[in-house]
Amino acid sequence: MMVEIQGNPDNEELVEIYLISLTKKLGLSARKTGEIIVKFTKRMPNGFGDALGICEGDPTEAVIHIAKKQTYFEQMRTLAHEMVHAKQFMRGQYPSEREAVKMEFDLFGRCFPWERVK
Repeated sequence: MMVEIQGNPDNEELVEIYLISLTKKLGLSARKTGEIIVKFTKRMPNGFGDALGICEGDPTEAVIHIAKKQTYFEQMRTLAHEMVHAKQFMRGQYPSEREAVKMEFDLFGRCFPWERVK
């Protein structure tokens, strides 16, 4: 599984550690193929202007957009939410908002590298 970060997020090293932890927790790290691209952006793609995050994908690739208008920790919680959707796309499942909302806080709390926060 390849993971790519774009858009210069704050503390990119922490984001990378967090993404690796999320992929493990969601059972995606063992995949031999596939890519998750996370884009931190000031503007969401057309049609998604007010969204805090979106995920589009298929079984081979997921593209996540995270709005930088949020605080850093809100961005990280949103990333957990969108990673649930990435898992759903990569497993060929229909994206469930209910599952993503249910899991986002637990994933954020368990997977974020709190020990590295100064």
